[in-house]
Amino acid sequence: MEENGNAIEVGRVLRSSTADFTVGTQQLIADQDALTPRLGALIKTVGAQGNVFGLICNVTIEDDAFVRQLVAAGVNNPVMIEDQRQRRQVPVVIEVLTVGYGDGNAVCHRLPPQPPRTLDMTYVCNNAELRLFSERHDWLRIVLATPAVAVDQILVAALRTAAAARPSLYEQEQYLVGAGRELARLLALDLPRLDGILRQLR
Repeated sequence: MEENGNAIEVGRVLRSSTADFTVGTQQLIADQDALTPRLGALIKTVGAQGNVFGLICNVTIEDDAFVRQLVAAGVNNPVMIEDQRQRRQVPVVIEVLTVGYGDGNAVCHRLPPQPPRTLDMTYVCNNAELRLFSERHDWLRIVLATPAVAVDQILVAALRTAAAARPSLYEQEQYLVGAGRELARLLALDLPRLDGILRQLR
């Protein structure tokens, strides 16, 4: 992801709570350089109350009546299929785990005082924002405490994304080492879980 340039839009908030929120978007972005939505990606809502940061933890592509008709009719026309993908009647639903809030250089790794509002726009955080947010490891505690399905895989994906935002291989490696140490402290009483996470980070 580029440091500057146009921000990558994810979609608009469908529903929200202080702990999580759901975003709707019309389509997936399949370009590998801007793959959106991506599991574990850090995104932000932009609203009157400031930014709310969250990690993408699940993406659901729901069907609609027209998709059912195309499948039932056995349509193989690539033009029709791609047109349906681009002009969906039902949005792609993205579930997001809230991990912080703030503006500019002031980022808090805790739940916001209020959830995002419906129809607030969401964007993928750029590398500079990702480095700033993940500079401290306080957000790891929020993720580890969530009851979301496959939370450890979400955490691994988020840490890999945060490491990739560092400019050099040395900085990426040092970031993951630091995160591993913090995880060892937080999961000192759950060694099997710690081992599973660290194995996926290697």
